Amino acid sequence: MYGQSVIQSYKKETNVISKSKIALELWEYYSRYHLDSLNSIGLDLLESQQKPIDPFCKAVAYRLLGCYDVRYGEINKGLKLLESSKSIFLNLGDEKLISEAYNEIGIAYLLLGDHETARLHFEHSLSHGRNSEIKAMSYMAEINLAKTELKAGKIALSQMLTEHYIRQAIDDQKHESVANAYSFLGQIAIDKNQMKRAEYCFTKQLESSMLCDAPFIKTRAINNQAILAFIRSEYEKSIHLFLEVLEQRKLQGFQLYTCEAFMNVANFYFERADMINGALYIDSCLVLAEQHHLLLAQIEAIELSIEFDETPKLKNKLTLLRQKRKQLIDQNNNKRKSLTVKKNKAENSTHYIMLSLLIIPILLWWLYTKD
Repeated sequence: MYGQSVIQSYKKETNVISKSKIALELWEYYSRYHLDSLNSIGLDLLESQQKPIDPFCKAVAYRLLGCYDVRYGEINKGLKLLESSKSIFLNLGDEKLISEAYNEIGIAYLLLGDHETARLHFEHSLSHGRNSEIKAMSYMAEINLAKTELKAGKIALSQMLTEHYIRQAIDDQKHESVANAYSFLGQIAIDKNQMKRAEYCFTKQLESSMLCDAPFIKTRAINNQAILAFIRSEYEKSIHLFLEVLEQRKLQGFQLYTCEAFMNVANFYFERADMINGALYIDSCLVLAEQHHLLLAQIEAIELSIEFDETPKLKNKLTLLRQKRKQLIDQNNNKRKSLTVKKNKAENSTHYIMLSLLIIPILLWWLYTKD
């Protein structure tokens, strides 16, 4: 409901600055729940202006398009847009937006495996965040800095940063942030085979999730309880919790995460060598993902199936989906290029008009003085 109400406000708004501010709200929502809409809104922002584009609007549009590209795997292309967006925000001087820009660029470098560059950007994000009037910005990027240190093999430092992040989020009563951070610590504990520590972290995650008004965060906590039960060979409890998460996510209506829940149930059955039930839930995931044009979810579902049953049919289906993804990326690129050409032509036309207006008085003056 939130996304629908905000998108209606966005469509009705005619003021370019106000429209761009609403787009920033949609960026936060769609980057979590519906990636494809980032591309649509970003392009719409650029298309909606006839005159030379407003810098703030351009920065917002580039952020949406850059985040879409990064999350779709076109990381280097997305980085160029995010860097352009950051440069504009730096000139505008809004510390919150600058902090967010550095954070998004850091995430892109983290996905590329460039830990040093990612660390640098997260540190810049924190620095600008501390200059913002919004308290949460002063520590927002610290959890991503912790993930960077983990990827770099610095587990103790990663844990220390996460615990510091948790303390700040608790003081700020950011229960969702606390829950997500405990989830991260729990995953580290599982990787280190520290099951008591994992249980403690996931319990704290569940407690924090109950304090925030975000049903999705609660289901994520239950999902981790299901994973923990599976590791302990408590299979009946595990499948009961996985199915509970699936039913709740169906009600919540975030189709991307409903697909994820279908895949978790399918993975449970695959791990238990129950290929029939596993395939049924994968098929349900694929149907839902296709209905809502969630191409990446379709690819991920097929990849999961192939891990357990590498048949020619599945491999062909995966090839077709990857080709479809490439076609979609090419279409987006062509649309952006055509949009750039249109803008350049419009700007050139304006330049020619201004030049002609300048030349005519000069020509008249020359004729007058000649006489």
